[in-house]
Amino acid sequence: MKKVLILLISLTLLSCKAKDKTDTAGLQAAAEAKKTVASENTVVEPVETTDTHAPSKIDLDLTKMSATMIYSTMFDMLVMPEDYIEKNIKVSGWFETYTDSQTGELYYAVVVPDATACCQQGLEFVWKGEHKYPEDFPEVGADITVTGLYKLIENDGITYNYLEASKVEF
Repeated sequence: MKKVLILLISLTLLSCKAKDKTDTAGLQAAAEAKKTVASENTVVEPVETTDTHAPSKIDLDLTKMSATMIYSTMFDMLVMPEDYIEKNIKVSGWFETYTDSQTGELYYAVVVPDATACCQQGLEFVWKGEHKYPEDFPEVGADITVTGLYKLIENDGITYNYLEASKVEF
């Protein structure tokens, strides 16, 4: 399965190269964002913050990229999470929920399709504060934009990623 995913991502990146003349703005934005992320060395450690104000600077704005670049960047966030820790990220997609059948815990995500809409990548977000589901959230499938800090947490030896949302727009 990993080989298939790596092959698909490689083909996706190659197709981006072929479309270089038509999507240079998205590619340049992604390259600049990658330079910013790669210029800092970060140690993978779960960090809890009590800071409730939103950071003013967006480190990685996925809303300004092409669908192919967004999907590829989100995949990179899963493969190389240490490059994104504590970065303020903005992403748009549609709203989804997931309920863990064993614990009953409810999870929220922003889901982004690739350019052909055959595949999708989701990113969990945790919206701090007194937000109650479903009253304070959009309907499942509705368009949503989430801005927040990229976090990692370890649970039973497994590392999970999520956005600690400072702003949720729908």
